[in-house]
This record gives sequence, C-alpha cells and structure tokens, in this order.
Amino acid sequence: MAASSSSSSSILLLHLFMLSLFSTAFTSVHGFIDDPLIQQVVSSDGRDDLLTSAENQFSEFKKKYGKTYPTEEEEDYRFGVFISNLRLARRNQIMDPTAVHGVTKFSDLTLSEFRRQYLGSGRQIQLPDYISKRAPPLPTNNLPEKVNWTKEGAVTAVKNQSDCDGCWAFSTIAVLEGAHFLATNKEELVELSVQQLIDCSTATCTNYSDGSAPICNKGCGGGHRQLAFEYIKEKAGGVVKADDYSFTGKTDNCKLSNNDKNFVASVSEYGIIPHDEDQYAAYLEKHGPLAVSTDIDIYPSYISGVMCPHKKYSSNKITAHAVTLVGYDNSTDAREFQWIVKNSYGLDWGEFGYFRLCKNYLAKRKPDPLAMYAVAVDKKKTDI
Repeated sequence: MAASSSSSSSILLLHLFMLSLFSTAFTSVHGFIDDPLIQQVVSSDGRDDLLTSAENQFSEFKKKYGKTYPTEEEEDYRFGVFISNLRLARRNQIMDPTAVHGVTKFSDLTLSEFRRQYLGSGRQIQLPDYISKRAPPLPTNNLPEKVNWTKEGAVTAVKNQSDCDGCWAFSTIAVLEGAHFLATNKEELVELSVQQLIDCSTATCTNYSDGSAPICNKGCGGGHRQLAFEYIKEKAGGVVKADDYSFTGKTDNCKLSNNDKNFVASVSEYGIIPHDEDQYAAYLEKHGPLAVSTDIDIYPSYISGVMCPHKKYSSNKITAHAVTLVGYDNSTDAREFQWIVKNSYGLDWGEFGYFRLCKNYLAKRKPDPLAMYAVAVDKKKTDI
C-alpha cells in the first residue's frame, strides 16, 4: 500500500509539474496568438490550444522557409527562440507603427546570431582622406518629388548574401551597376561580379602615415565600401560580369589575372556625400543609386511598410550594414517622405528584397552613414 500511495503521489506531482509548464507556456504565448502579425504565417484563431497553435506556427515557418535542424535538442532550442521573437516582433510593431513586423525567415535566430551573420562584423571606422574622398555639396532647391531608379532600369535583381558578411561588396556593386547604366546613356544594365570584390580586394588596405596597423577588406569576413571603390578605380581598373565570376558565398583566392581584359564597368570617381538627407537626394537624382550604412536591430521582424526605428533599436556602436538607396518618394501619394532601399537578404525578405526608411533616420544617425556615390566610365567611348 505504501508503494502504491507513493506511486500515486508521484503521478500527482508529475501532473502538477506539467500543468505548471503549460501555464508558463500559456503566459509566454498569450498576446502573440491574437496578434495579426503572427497570423501572417498561419491562419489560426489561437483559442483552442495556445501551445499547440505556437507549435503549428513554428511547423508552418519551417515548411515555408525550408528550415531543418540536426537534432531534436536544437529544434527545441529554435522553437524557444521563435517564441521569443514573436514577443520581439510585437514590441517592434509598437515602437515602429508605420511598418509591419511579424514572422520572417530570421525568426529562429537570436539577435546576436542575426547581427553576426547579417548586419556586418566590423565597426564603422575613419579611413584616410585619400580613400575617404569627400564630395562637394550639390544644389538642393529644385529636387523632384520622387526618384526611383528601379523604374528607370538602373537596378539589377535583388541578391542574397546568405551568411557571407559581404554587404559592403553588394552595395558597392549595386552603385557601380547604376553608374554604368547612366554612363552608357541608360542603354546598358549589366550584373557585375560581387565575388570579384570579395576575393580580389582583400589586398586593398589603408596606409596610415603614423604607422597605424593597416585595415583591409576581408571578403566574407567584412569590408569597407571605400576600399572596394579604391580597389576598382586604382588597382583592378574595373569589374567583370557576374556570369564570368559568380557568387559563391565564401572568400577564395582571386581568380583574375593581371592581364584580364574582360572588365565591363569601371570607376572614374567616387566620394562620400555630405551628411545631409537633402544632399543624399540630390546625389541620388544626379548620379544614381547610393551606398549607405544602416544598423537596425528590427531588420529580423520587418515585413513591409516604412521603417522609422526608435533610437533604442539602432545599434550604432555595434555594427554597420551596407545597403543601397535606389529612390525616394516625397509626393502626396506617399503621405510622408520615404527612402526606397535595396537590401541583400534575398527576395523572401521585406518588400521583395527592398525596404523603406522614414525621413531623418539617416540624418540623425551617428556615426555618419557614409552615403557614397560613384561615376562610371563609358567603356565604349574609352575603347574607341
């Protein structure tokens, strides 16, 4: 009898323990299931069984994005991260109401993992003046209401950097593609090789007169747009087509010979635009897409709309992620000024790989986001 009583007590304690776990799960998940953002992943009223509903959402998330995990323990861990990110998405929605936040392909990553893999590994640093060329201001009194270089044919398809920290190369190439389009009288849009910059610009380093250690591009380990433009202009002399030197997602030995004559685009000048959003608009209208750095921790939950991140969600002191300004809209249709930005996270992120930013985010950002323009050489004219 004693053994039976002990067994009954153990079973009762087990039931109480499981009830406690479910209660905790209920508390954690409650508030997300009724959130319409979460229902973008799977349609559910969330009222029958909250824990099961969260599991169903995670299952649908894995199916939608092709997610697999090597062990059951890893999957359990990622499910916990997923639930935490539902909470974060809801908080981001409150702090950033002009955008839509919810479940994305990054919803099983912790914020530190996302920063490490996708935002950029290095801090923004001051490079020597011979590399950080400062551009003069342009007139801003007659700017058009809107500019959109994607509609003008100056922007190639959205790329996916995957877990290669090569955003600096993607934005540099996007700027040169647009500049080349303008240099050829809007006749030639060519996809240029990101991989060339990743593999071949690693030997392009700063040269400090005071003997400070040089800073170099590190391929998929991070890099700097200034060094990339310097490499194209002064060392390589140009960039080949993407089809001739395709993206691999990793750093390798440079496959270009010194006698390579297959360059299709080159840079005649580049520079850093004055830290003013009207200047960004003026340079964008005159020279095409611009490379700029951002560092927003709300990228992982962004789905659509105009991001206008609260100051606390900007991690200026941590990392800088390079993106490409391709346009702006200040018309009455837009309701408020917004930047149109091309990212390198693939078509399955944001607005088909793009996002929008509110006015003054870039202007207020510290340090300077180092908006950069480039002017390309028309190879047809120089080859005559």
